[in-house]
Amino acid sequence: MIDKTKLSTELNLSLSVPYKERENSLGLNVGYYPLENEWELIIRYFGNLDDINEEIAFSYIELFNGFAIIRIKQENIEQLSNNPQIIFIEKPKEVYFESDFEIGDIDSVSYDFMMPSGYNTSCFNLINYGINNYSGEGVLIAVIDSGINYFHPEFLNNNKTGIYEIWDQNISGNPPYNLKIGSIYNEDDINNLILNNDKNVALDLSGHGTAVTSIIKRLVPESKLLIIKLRENYQGNFSRITSIMLGITYAIKKSMELMLPLVINLSFGNNYGDHDSGAILERYIDSVADISKSVIVTGTGNEGTTSRHTEFSIMEKSWYQEEFYVSRFEKGINIQIWRKFTDVIDIFLVTPTGIELGPFNNYQETMRYSLNNMSIFIINGLPSPLNINQETYISISPQNDFLQEGVWKLKFNPKSIVDGRVNIWLPVAASTSSELKFVRPKEFTTLTIPATAQKAISVGAYNQNSLTYAAFSGRGYSISGNVKPDIAAPGVDINVASLDGGITQVSGTSFAVPFVSSAAAILMEYGITDGNDLFLYGEKLKSYLIKGAKKLPGNNPVPNERIGWGVLCVASSFPN
Repeated sequence: MIDKTKLSTELNLSLSVPYKERENSLGLNVGYYPLENEWELIIRYFGNLDDINEEIAFSYIELFNGFAIIRIKQENIEQLSNNPQIIFIEKPKEVYFESDFEIGDIDSVSYDFMMPSGYNTSCFNLINYGINNYSGEGVLIAVIDSGINYFHPEFLNNNKTGIYEIWDQNISGNPPYNLKIGSIYNEDDINNLILNNDKNVALDLSGHGTAVTSIIKRLVPESKLLIIKLRENYQGNFSRITSIMLGITYAIKKSMELMLPLVINLSFGNNYGDHDSGAILERYIDSVADISKSVIVTGTGNEGTTSRHTEFSIMEKSWYQEEFYVSRFEKGINIQIWRKFTDVIDIFLVTPTGIELGPFNNYQETMRYSLNNMSIFIINGLPSPLNINQETYISISPQNDFLQEGVWKLKFNPKSIVDGRVNIWLPVAASTSSELKFVRPKEFTTLTIPATAQKAISVGAYNQNSLTYAAFSGRGYSISGNVKPDIAAPGVDINVASLDGGITQVSGTSFAVPFVSSAAAILMEYGITDGNDLFLYGEKLKSYLIKGAKKLPGNNPVPNERIGWGVLCVASSFPN
């Protein structure tokens, strides 16, 4: 029998749902390879992974600190869960751009050198020129993203590349550091690709990675760029957290090899997790943050106004109801309900036609319903070795084409309440119809995962032209009240490199992140490269960015849920 206490709630549900029904769902089939009947999974373990592998057949890629990514036959997961060295098992999640950037939105003009809008308001103009002329020298910046157009003039100097190294996770043959997938291309390799007009390496179909990297290249042109082109999913979606974990691992190993400080730029996110640093990607980020002289910078996403989150406090003997609207052509959704394990609550789901399902109060037992050409699966999880909070996961998928349109209801009947706080998230807007929304949404705690990782620098967005908060930007705090975002940066109408060799304008926290990544590189150059403070990285560097942050009109006092401790001013962040 599978030890369900070691499996994530979503994985427990996925293993109990037939493949055909998983295939129609949003998320339950991510990580499954039907031809091999194998799952890609993330495990947390102790001891020697080879010893576990001798008893149970699976392939693996070892990460840091007892994390690994494995490929395993579905029938072997039961044996794996019963191994005493296995702490926790989780399936991967999809991740999405933290931007409103779409291929069709590109409206380029001829290429011309231009600092990104927000350059002056972030105080780069005060330190990029003059006696010090900080430019990121001696600092690695890893951009984990969709690839790059290395032919763009932004990344060329006399037809030679300005990129230090590329790891394309999709092209097999030359993987780095025993990470077993993809191929590495150094500067000479990239220059040969340019000479031979070979555009197939790190192919950036969306332009997102090219745009993000161009901001960094402008702000800190002397930094060493590590470009990590994420794996494309079997299911056809862009990527998933396992690919990001691999990218983080490679970047840290490279920084240790070269003995250089490192900035990791992450402009991706999703809604899956407790929004309290308990998601496995956040656990990994917090685990590896102290391995090398590094900082990890991530965006808070663009969910601030999408109406995908709600919350309430419930008391004993007081029924509560939340409603959400499903549009006519919705293909599948999932719902996460998070609360404290101390609270015992019966949960019911009511369809638009008034059919009431529930109560859902059987711990870790899958409940399933088939009605109105829909499949509905519910599971209540338990706290795990990695998470103190409790989750109820609901998957609603069509048996034919679409879900039932209309207003759905979630009803809550409290049985025993100690804490009383309940948070509910729908999927991020990029994964479904834009019409999916709560009737009474809450705009706070709308930041995406991994922005609540405690040791990451989490970045919101503001409009640098009007000096106003960007309403789309995901808002804090975490559900336990930790200040997130840490800081905000320019994120509206930022001019960036486009795929066709010109420039375009984009918005989103995706493009606020590289401003902070560049600022971190400048502080590292001052501290580590120039020898002024060899320990200017990690939490210490974050504290200096916070200290130098400026106030934004109408967003006082700080910290607050919109901009954290203020907006980026790199010149004011230097140690006195």
